[in-house]
Amino acid sequence: MNLLVRRRYTADMAYRVKRIALKDGEVVTEGELREDENRFEGPAPVVGDLIEVQCRGRKFMAEVIWGNWADRVHSDDTVVPLRVAEVGLYPTTPLRIPMRGPNASRE
Repeated sequence: MNLLVRRRYTADMAYRVKRIALKDGEVVTEGELREDENRFEGPAPVVGDLIEVQCRGRKFMAEVIWGNWADRVHSDDTVVPLRVAEVGLYPTTPLRIPMRGPNASRE
């Protein structure tokens, strides 16, 4: 019997990548990511850890740069928001969040 099992996310020990800084400096925000994309169950990695993320059809390694610091304790029902930077992004690269939506063409 073939059953379709829909994954139900609970907040029990979970984390979600909400912003991704790509190597070229573009920042991808949570609005561009699918609800189930880059959401993981288990203890959240800490700042400095490397994790694999998916964005725009690519999977790549990224460093956690914000969101969960060492020795920080979160309740089990918290989804920890993380910000990551693609491995290879130079610290001197200016970051930019492209405007999207009806006002995107305004200067």
